[in-house]
Amino acid sequence: MTYILNRHFITIFLIVGFAMKLRSQRRAGDTNLRYFWLTVFSAIVLVAADSLDVWAQQEQDRYVLRLVFSVIGYVMRPAAAMSIAQIVYPKEKRPFYLWIPFILNALIYCSAFFSPISFEITEQNRFVRGPLGLTVFSICFFYIVFAVLTTWARFRYEVRPRDRYVLYICAIACLVAALLDWEMDTDHVNAAIMISSIFLYMFIWFYDTNRDPLTRLRNRLAFYEESERYAPLVSAVASVDMNGLKELNDTKGHEAGDEALKAIGKSMEEIAGRRIMAYRIGGDEFVLLYIRQDETVVRDTMYGLKNLIKERGYSVSVGYSMRSGREDTVSDMLRRSDEWMYADKAEYYRQNGRDRRIREPEDTAKGADQ
Repeated sequence: MTYILNRHFITIFLIVGFAMKLRSQRRAGDTNLRYFWLTVFSAIVLVAADSLDVWAQQEQDRYVLRLVFSVIGYVMRPAAAMSIAQIVYPKEKRPFYLWIPFILNALIYCSAFFSPISFEITEQNRFVRGPLGLTVFSICFFYIVFAVLTTWARFRYEVRPRDRYVLYICAIACLVAALLDWEMDTDHVNAAIMISSIFLYMFIWFYDTNRDPLTRLRNRLAFYEESERYAPLVSAVASVDMNGLKELNDTKGHEAGDEALKAIGKSMEEIAGRRIMAYRIGGDEFVLLYIRQDETVVRDTMYGLKNLIKERGYSVSVGYSMRSGREDTVSDMLRRSDEWMYADKAEYYRQNGRDRRIREPEDTAKGADQ
């Protein structure tokens, strides 16, 4: 018990606290939660395996038990790193190949029961590393590097760089901890991965807070926050509104309406980037903020967006407004873009033989091409 507290007190403290937080979530079917639980489970197993390995070292005739505990420790060590790699990967695209290094590592170290290729425990209870004895560190390194690259690729346009830095720092800390464990026979990587998992959990939670759960675009909260943060840099605002959503819901059901909104969100995601930010601010209403973009770019993206959505079988009305001067606010531009969007919607329903009362756009606003 003294050994466990001396060597693993911080890790145990993190495991208990993080497990209590995860238990309070209880969101059925949440894949991320499952991988966070895998991180906790692997940390518990590693603490137990390390402690029992030390106990087995104390008597020469316990060499078989030491072999068993060592195999368990080596097999489970990459599990937490793999969990982090799985969590940062988009849920809908998680590939099976991320399990292959973990399975390969398990096969290599399980071979210790009949071959010294990874390591062996002699009858004198001595540990001897084999030619593939460093495989576990290589696989942990692979998962951590993969997680860093995936984080950069997935969030480079969606999250401010400084908000991602904490994940990069955690990755570096895990790599350093793994090197220390290798050189000095310590157990820092367990605590490092647990701390990294907690930071990752916080990162994902804040990220989801600013996302619309249906379309995965930024939500109204993010729009208010970022329209204020980037106010001096916003050169244009575009309004997008789906045509015929109510009719679609009434005739084919709300599931069909949700699929339509997802398709529009996907189309907007395809044209968005570092300087074009897409939001769903409610119902069938969407907004685009343009950062230092000229009117040609805005007009082209509006034209391209309408075509993308049309190819997916739906229709939207759009309008945009350029910044007219320093005194122009994002709210002013949004109001004018809404006016032109309503004009575009009126034209859509006129061409389809329907009459709607809509507001007329102001003369000073910029209009989207029909």
